[in-house]
Amino acid sequence: MTILTGEEIRRQRQRGAIRIEPFDESRLNPNSYNFTLDDRLRVYSCHELDARAENPTEEVMIPDAGFVLEAGRLYLAGTAEVLGGTMFAPTFAARSSIARLGLSIHLSSGLGDIGYEGQWTLQLLATQPVRVYPGMEIGQMMWWVPSGEITRYNGKYQDSRGPRASECWRTLDRDIARLRFPGSDGPDLDPACVGAKAAVLARLADRVSVPELIVVPATEFMAALAPATGEEIAAVFSDLHATVGANISEDAARLSTLLNEAELSPRAAELLVVRLAEVFDPETRFAVRSSAAGEDSASSSHAGVYDSFLGVSAPDVAGAVAGVWRSYYSLPAVGTRLRAGDLDPTPRMAVIIQRMIEPDIAGIAMTGLDSAVPDQVQIEAVKGRADELAAGAATPERADILSPEQVADVHRLIDAARAHLAQSAVDIEWALDGDRMYLVQARPNTARHSPSHRSRPAVIGLYDELVPGDIPLGPIGPACAHFVAKRGCAALWATELGIARGAAFVVYIPARPPADWYTVLAAQLDDPLADGRVIVDANEFERQIVTDYARLRLELERIRAATPPEEPVTALVRQYVTGLRGVITRRTAEGTFYGEASVDGLLAMNRGTAGCVEFRFDTTTPAASAIETLGGTTNIGKVVALTEHLQESLGPVAVEWVVDAEGTLYYIDHTVLGTDHHDTPPVSATDVVVIAPGRCVGRVLRVSEDEVLQRLSVAPAVSVSGGVDVTGHRTIADIVARAREIHVTGEQVIVSARRPYAILAALLGHVDGFLFDAGSRLCHLGIILRENAIPAAVHHARNGELMMLDDGLVYSLARTGEPRS
Repeated sequence: MTILTGEEIRRQRQRGAIRIEPFDESRLNPNSYNFTLDDRLRVYSCHELDARAENPTEEVMIPDAGFVLEAGRLYLAGTAEVLGGTMFAPTFAARSSIARLGLSIHLSSGLGDIGYEGQWTLQLLATQPVRVYPGMEIGQMMWWVPSGEITRYNGKYQDSRGPRASECWRTLDRDIARLRFPGSDGPDLDPACVGAKAAVLARLADRVSVPELIVVPATEFMAALAPATGEEIAAVFSDLHATVGANISEDAARLSTLLNEAELSPRAAELLVVRLAEVFDPETRFAVRSSAAGEDSASSSHAGVYDSFLGVSAPDVAGAVAGVWRSYYSLPAVGTRLRAGDLDPTPRMAVIIQRMIEPDIAGIAMTGLDSAVPDQVQIEAVKGRADELAAGAATPERADILSPEQVADVHRLIDAARAHLAQSAVDIEWALDGDRMYLVQARPNTARHSPSHRSRPAVIGLYDELVPGDIPLGPIGPACAHFVAKRGCAALWATELGIARGAAFVVYIPARPPADWYTVLAAQLDDPLADGRVIVDANEFERQIVTDYARLRLELERIRAATPPEEPVTALVRQYVTGLRGVITRRTAEGTFYGEASVDGLLAMNRGTAGCVEFRFDTTTPAASAIETLGGTTNIGKVVALTEHLQESLGPVAVEWVVDAEGTLYYIDHTVLGTDHHDTPPVSATDVVVIAPGRCVGRVLRVSEDEVLQRLSVAPAVSVSGGVDVTGHRTIADIVARAREIHVTGEQVIVSARRPYAILAALLGHVDGFLFDAGSRLCHLGIILRENAIPAAVHHARNGELMMLDDGLVYSLARTGEPRS
């Protein structure tokens, strides 16, 4: 800025751009004007001042003989002149001769506002007692040329006469409320704080009609949660990651419980009332809606997964905000974010509070739906609100109920959204109230219609036919490829040998399914799957979800709710065969067979949570125990035949079976064993059961989080071929940290657990051996340990014991050094 000279101050005063009353030309300086002290002072009556309260003051007159200011006490004084102006920025300071008396005339408010005119309040503070007099030249005012558009002051101190005490209490709550709950009446909103939905609407309010809005930023959501609650939420998401969504319904229920008490703090609720009163009329009804991270972004809309509350009265707004918060961790919302690979547990949910429009007509408009005519605007409309239209529950009337002028107004909203979003394909919601067209939502169109996709639901046998090209596999593509590549030939061989196999289907639901979509699916699924359980794979982060077939429709509807609009749903649905017992077999180098069986089921065996019994048989004279376990000699022949097929093609394998109560044998899966894999699980000379051979001497680290380890293990996160990295899960991370503490002392670490939980494979590279109270040799962890040459045995041990594992023997080195059973 450029400072005005004394001569320019005179000229601008004559033009009326600067005000000085009374004016004395002798007080003009080279670049300032000297002002004088009025005859009144104001002092605070109390020692402690409160910025939120009106602080009492007393008025003191300055006699002609002067008044002595006490050192260190604040006095409010006034200028005898009315000063200010409409075009220049004023500043003031003490005259140098006054400063040399140790007297300050302002503490931190030497800058005035353009547009203020009145007597100025000075804050007098003396370093030692000093006598002042009415009419003394105490300070000087300067005026500066501003740069940019001028907004003139019109605040609470305008046209003051005499010294004014602080009135920040009048607007403090309002000012804080503005910062806590920004809106379309202020500067541009930061999408990182308020979400893309709110930021876009507030910005477009400068171009088109947008109902007034304020936002409860995501930081308020974070502040509303106790630290312990935040830690529990993070733990649930860690479980979701480790189990790749297998327990998503149970995990979402846990999250819902954690959010039951979430609400605005009393202070935040108080400030929200202040903000609502500032922006909206008292009788306003509100729409309270989400503006979450990732919502209405260029890659995902999250349409319909968060709760909205319409027609809310002012006293109920805080409760509606809490309701929107809770929906951030609802089952549809968590499923949507998992589908996008978003496993961030942070409560990144802002909430929009917007004046509710009760429209005559409302609707949706999009561009980019037709790839042949990408700029074409397609409009759907209904009478009244459009919430049912957006939810797909209302029949649209297209643009037929709009006049040409109203259609043009919708086009103008589309143009504004496209310009701001820098996207050619956009999706807006609009509302017509009287003769005014409002924009109520704008986002990129992330769901482009693909006319090449099949329009009817379909069921395709996974192993029996190719999936047609008009059925996109989408996120289940990798899972389908894995199962077909791994089990396809084995399933065909099993059928040829008369071995049953679990049914597996690709289930397809079009983006806009007919009302009877599930009836079409059930006609093909009921016969093979009815009265049983199924396993559902939806995407990379929602796999092996086990549910009753009777609840399959609910599961598919949940997956549909988490899928972006205009995108079809393709899921993998497999029969969950449990039978009477699960069995795992493999052929030894001598041509005999070794097996394990459990009534706990095959899944529990693989995940290391089952109690197992062992059996052995040869192909000529199988033992009675093997015949009983496998359901008869015919089944033994089938086991031998399929194993030979697999080993000729793949090499050594472990084959998984289920035997039901009628003695039917089911082929379920097989695992190809590495070239370094021991041909048969070793058997100890003692009664110690050896899972993997080898030697290590180490300190026992007992882990007891059985409920957590079992939950994490009953999921597809860990397999022989690798899987999801779960070392970030707090239980696994804690075990790793405890192992590191032992390693620092120079000792090896032997983990002791109740079962060979599959999730413990995450400890490879961090520990040197394993001991289990009980468990299977052919479980997934056993196979992994043998392939990695990590010694392991079935043997109970206490935390802190020093022990040695040595190819079938277990020694306690803390006692006699003899082998222990």
